[in-house]
Amino acid sequence: MSIIQGYSSDSDEDSKSQEQQQQQQQQQHHQYHQQQLSDTSKYDSPDEPLAKKPRTQLDRKAATLFEERYRQEQALHDSAKLKAKQLKLRRKKKGVDPWTSYSDDDEVVVVNESLLVTTSAKEQIVEQTNDDEGKNSDNDADNNAISFNATSQFVGTAETDYQGRSFMRIPRELKDKVPGQQECFVPKNVIHTFTKAHPKGVNKIQFFPKSGHLLLSCGNDGSIKLWSVYNAYELLRIYKGHKLAVKDICFNSTGDKFLSCSYDNLVRLWNTETGEVLRTLQLSTTPNALRFHPNNDSEFIIGLSNHKIHHYDLNALRFQDPVQIYDHHVGSINALMTTNDGFISTADDKTVRVWPWRVNIPTKVVSDAALFSMPALKKHPRSNYIALQSMDNSIKVISSTGKYKWNKKKLFKGHHCAGYGIDIDFSPDGKIIMSGDSKGYAFFWDWQSKKLVKKLKLSNVPIKTIASHPLETSKVAIAGVSGDIYYCD
Repeated sequence: MSIIQGYSSDSDEDSKSQEQQQQQQQQQHHQYHQQQLSDTSKYDSPDEPLAKKPRTQLDRKAATLFEERYRQEQALHDSAKLKAKQLKLRRKKKGVDPWTSYSDDDEVVVVNESLLVTTSAKEQIVEQTNDDEGKNSDNDADNNAISFNATSQFVGTAETDYQGRSFMRIPRELKDKVPGQQECFVPKNVIHTFTKAHPKGVNKIQFFPKSGHLLLSCGNDGSIKLWSVYNAYELLRIYKGHKLAVKDICFNSTGDKFLSCSYDNLVRLWNTETGEVLRTLQLSTTPNALRFHPNNDSEFIIGLSNHKIHHYDLNALRFQDPVQIYDHHVGSINALMTTNDGFISTADDKTVRVWPWRVNIPTKVVSDAALFSMPALKKHPRSNYIALQSMDNSIKVISSTGKYKWNKKKLFKGHHCAGYGIDIDFSPDGKIIMSGDSKGYAFFWDWQSKKLVKKLKLSNVPIKTIASHPLETSKVAIAGVSGDIYYCD
């Protein structure tokens, strides 16, 4: 019998046996781990490198494939890094305003790990990269356009007549005529076609100021051509000064000079008679439209694709720098029209803005949520109205004085112009308004009644530009995507 109630010697023996079993299990686990460590130390000991592990043939193949793949990925990474750095170099050449990156002459740019290039060699790197990407890329045009040598060639019958007078001389019978003095009519037929005047399409045409005996044209082939449309129909002179398509051209008030702008970001001032380039401007963005000051042939404005309008003065000490920048538009500039007091502009922001000369504050902004983009505008020759081509397949009219209100009663429809920058024009007496069409027609409306007077079929492709002769009663020049110039009467 136990001394203490509840105590038994059998329970004491059971607890001792359990402790012994736990100790034996711990010893067995300890011995097992020691054995595992001893086996691993044969290969992972500090005295022997990891590379001496025995490898099977499958392990060797896997290691080889892994190393090869790693080298390929590293090569791709290096090439991508190089292209990114070269792209950064090209972007640094885009502008000089406070928001673009700048570079000093002594700056060093790391192109890759084995080559250091100074900024004086950046242009060479950019040219090499552009050649790899394609000779016709826009970047290549930006870098090399200004080095493109402008040329001109006279291809007419004779530069002077038997009396030694220039081919640009205004005929005597045209000097006494006054624009709009006679009543004008709608043309009925095509009297002459300049076939393939610009094989890739015509963008703009313009008659010689006041007389209209010459016609200037530009196209997507990068050339500008001067044509005779009085007595003889022939090509007189070819001007080549742009590497890409020429977007717009503009005579000065006398016609002895003209401006041209192109997708190569160049603006050139030409001597009409000799073909000499008098001035060249290299811009940082694409010019869309340009106009001379009506009272000063040394000043002109350029509408740019970066929503700004630059005003230049050829008599300034640094004519490359604009004397004023108009920057209230928030879309690419589409069209410009000059007046004695200022100019009017339209843009992709669907607004019309009226500006005074050399003041960067528009005096009037015409906007409406229902408006569409307006790629062309023209002032009526005898009344205070401005006609605007609208991308909703209509021609709208706005007053050119006072509050510049829309004249909702004057609306011309019937043609199709959506998606194309199609020009409009008036007859010299202002009784007829005309427009091209995306389906190859020329449309003529009566200004007073707004009725469609005639629809002249010329081509199966869009008619982009149309110009009325300044003196003749019914002669009109029309051109477009086909590349032909149609002279109608």
